[in-house]
Amino acid sequence: MTSTNMKARPDKPGGTVAIIGMGCRLPGGIDSPDLLWKTLTEGRDCVSRIPQERWERMVAHLHPDQIPEHPFHAGVVEHVFDHAFFGISADEAAEMDPQQGWLLEVAYEALADAALLPASLAGSRSGVYVGAASIDQAAINFGARNRAGVFTASGAGMAILANRVSHHLDLDGPSLAMDTACSSSLSALHYAVRDLRAGEVDLALVAGANVLTNPVITTSFVESGVLSPEGRCKPFDQRADGYVRSEGAVVLVLIRAELAAERGHRVWAQVAGTGVGHGGAAPHLLAPRRGRQAATLRRALADAGLAPDQVGWIQAHGTGTKAGDRVEAAGIAEVFGHKGPVVVGSVKSALGHLEGAAGVTGVMAAALAVHHGQIPPTVGHQSLRKGLEEQVRVPLAQVEPWTEDDGSVRVAGVSSFGFGGSNAHALISQAPVTEPPMDEDPMSLPETVVVSAHSPTALSATAGCLAVGAPGVGSVGVVADTCLARGAHARVRSAVTAADLGTLVQGLRNLQDGTPDPNVIGPRTVPAVRPRVVFVYSGHGGHYPDAGSELVRLSAFATAVEEARAALSHHTGYPVWWPGDDLDGFVDAQHCTFLIQLGLAAVLAERGIVPDLVLGHSVGEIAAAHTAGVLDLNAAARVLAERSHLLGRLDGTGGMLVIRADIDQVQAALGLYGGRITVASYSAPAVQVVAGPSAYLDHLHARLEDQGVWCTPVADVIPAHSPAVDPVVPALREALAGLVSGPARVPIISTAHPDHPSDTSGRWGAGYWAEQARCPVRFTEALAAAAELDQDRPVVFVEIGPRALLSEHIHHTLPDATTVAITSDPAEFARGLGELYTAGLTPTRPTGRAHPHLVVRPGWDHTEYPSPSEQPDVVIAPAPDQVLAHLAEELGRLTPLPEGFDPHSTWAETGLDSQSLLHLLTRLRRVPPWAQVDIRLFLPDRTWQQVATTLVELLPRPHGPSQEEAPSFLP
Repeated sequence: MTSTNMKARPDKPGGTVAIIGMGCRLPGGIDSPDLLWKTLTEGRDCVSRIPQERWERMVAHLHPDQIPEHPFHAGVVEHVFDHAFFGISADEAAEMDPQQGWLLEVAYEALADAALLPASLAGSRSGVYVGAASIDQAAINFGARNRAGVFTASGAGMAILANRVSHHLDLDGPSLAMDTACSSSLSALHYAVRDLRAGEVDLALVAGANVLTNPVITTSFVESGVLSPEGRCKPFDQRADGYVRSEGAVVLVLIRAELAAERGHRVWAQVAGTGVGHGGAAPHLLAPRRGRQAATLRRALADAGLAPDQVGWIQAHGTGTKAGDRVEAAGIAEVFGHKGPVVVGSVKSALGHLEGAAGVTGVMAAALAVHHGQIPPTVGHQSLRKGLEEQVRVPLAQVEPWTEDDGSVRVAGVSSFGFGGSNAHALISQAPVTEPPMDEDPMSLPETVVVSAHSPTALSATAGCLAVGAPGVGSVGVVADTCLARGAHARVRSAVTAADLGTLVQGLRNLQDGTPDPNVIGPRTVPAVRPRVVFVYSGHGGHYPDAGSELVRLSAFATAVEEARAALSHHTGYPVWWPGDDLDGFVDAQHCTFLIQLGLAAVLAERGIVPDLVLGHSVGEIAAAHTAGVLDLNAAARVLAERSHLLGRLDGTGGMLVIRADIDQVQAALGLYGGRITVASYSAPAVQVVAGPSAYLDHLHARLEDQGVWCTPVADVIPAHSPAVDPVVPALREALAGLVSGPARVPIISTAHPDHPSDTSGRWGAGYWAEQARCPVRFTEALAAAAELDQDRPVVFVEIGPRALLSEHIHHTLPDATTVAITSDPAEFARGLGELYTAGLTPTRPTGRAHPHLVVRPGWDHTEYPSPSEQPDVVIAPAPDQVLAHLAEELGRLTPLPEGFDPHSTWAETGLDSQSLLHLLTRLRRVPPWAQVDIRLFLPDRTWQQVATTLVELLPRPHGPSQEEAPSFLP
């Protein structure tokens, strides 16, 4: 989906809103919709206690009389954040509210769940609506005697919960943080739905978050008697004695339902209607009022255009407090209970009360329930509280099927009531079902599934998530296309080749664990710039009868081969070889090589892999010339037909021998034969190919083997590129008379004359091809010329042919270059695509089988997450001769220094922005002698060396100068 699509306005705003993506960080390690549903249906309890390490930091904030014997019960989430992924420094992350990090990561996961690329939203009219009520980070950042810095305010500001997401995604819509206490996120949903219906936004990220780091808030709730001594929520239960606090984050992705259908999104559920209200003048601020809660429920029904009896289940606020449950049950019964007790539940029984995030957590549970057609149990519920029997019914330990006698759409209600009286309700309805992914093809070709992330650890996480999701989509092809369409294509890359889901999942698991696997390519870190791509078309020797016989199932390959075959048959006067046919001698072998090369090049082009430069070895130069554009298909077929026909007359007159030795050794060995054997191809520094009469070659072969020199004959070949071709040259020139060549669209290097300009007008006419058959192939020189054309970028040589013949030679000639073989063997072809991907070349197709049922989740690297305690307030002053090094170290924390630290550059020349400069100043001020250093230290024209000199002057002198003698801190 592009940002252009996202900006489209509906003709008639209004109606239902689709939930197309969901993500979460919830207690119990729940980080996906599937895990939440599994937790709810299995009745798992996710509440524990505050982790000891966090508790030790928290108790310092408590009054000594109020420190409990044990850490508080709570639903906890690990406080980790992959700040590097979002370009956030470790220093800034240390001062950030954990909610900010969770929301960024979960927003990415929710967008992945919605089959949306985050980059596609840039500039779009998309809104962020966050409900949150926790001020815990503010209590830390703004606490007494805390050393404030550049990031202190932004790290704890409530508005930043929404603003940071909008900033990172470059969104143009509203960016709002709402605090209505425990109804915050459901209130945020209400206003997001309003904006979507009105056409004010085209997409909404609706989120809720809550964090537990300040124990004073929990202690206040203990004092007020609303927390359960047992540390569990027991909604509507006879044993209910209060609730337990929890933390986490949930993000929902919403668009208008008609757009979701138009774009083929998987829709979890729809928001049919919402309503908000307030309890008004209750007996006291925290007292709930049944009538006002009921009024809010009725507003949601009216907004949705639904009757009360159409609602089959209520995801209640359900905290487990005595007054709260009693009033809520009465309000639910008043609105929905005309036919008897209303079926209710509450995720708080499993997760605890997420307060500001409780509303969207309930919406997520309700969406899953209407999607799956099941009502989950309420964890730990034993017996209904007395007096509620005629009002509500709570499912016990078993999942209940959601039955609608008339086949109507399933609808669930979700309630959230803030402790200050702010009420909200939403009605969540069943969505149309999308088609399942295609079943696996029992005769499928191997596919290439690409996987990437920004670090090896994150890549492992991505592979693990994909291994979980892949079996559910039925086809490796669906996985491959979906990963290509919606993967991150970051710099740390890998690929898995597989023809069946079992092999794929095993490969992904091995990638996750770092276990060697023959089907896994990488991981590798790709260069920062796209490499140059050099197509190298191999020469004679790779042919075999079944070459391409399976790849003809790819339409691009089959079409290209059929078109080339037709053109070639036109010039031969007979139907030429087709993949799978027998190969009868030299001519068929030449035809096979050419046809397969054009088919492979067509498949690569279809996938967006095109060359920046081409060259070809012997017969492969014809396909190279066609790719370069100097020969159209008819001209290329004509050259091949005449060349192979005339050279074929030399069949039986001699052959070729591959020798593994340098050119001096080979020339010395050939001296014995008086010019009857000559070098036909300079293939690599230590590999040469010689040609000549068969008897002489046999003698040379035996002689070299006796000397321990490796050598082998080339099958089905004539003594090309040798004096044996001399009689054929005039005939070939005459047969090609009038051949028309054109200007090169892609640069090409001649392997016959690599030192000559390749784009000379008429260069590729009849004379060239006649001479090319006779001249030796100067392959090593051509490779060197290709490598030298643009030394600022890495180069990837892509060998193209029925089999790999030249890749080893390319590697030996240019050991620092990357070489990839693209052959007609399906498994090798798939592997070649994976090697191209891990070399930095990202295919653009195929993506037609991509399906919203498969989520390509981003992987996170949580191995390094700083906390404020790791940032010392005071730093020991460096020695005078170490000030410049200290400055360089601090600078390296703020910006990459790929070329090292240049002390003669200025801060602007180094690449710092103004905020980074201010942060550098803050960090320098932690050194006591520099505590009052002024921003004028960094005047634009001052170099780092000059800055260091001034800082040295501020250090104490050995005998301690008087105050009057101390130098000014100004430059």
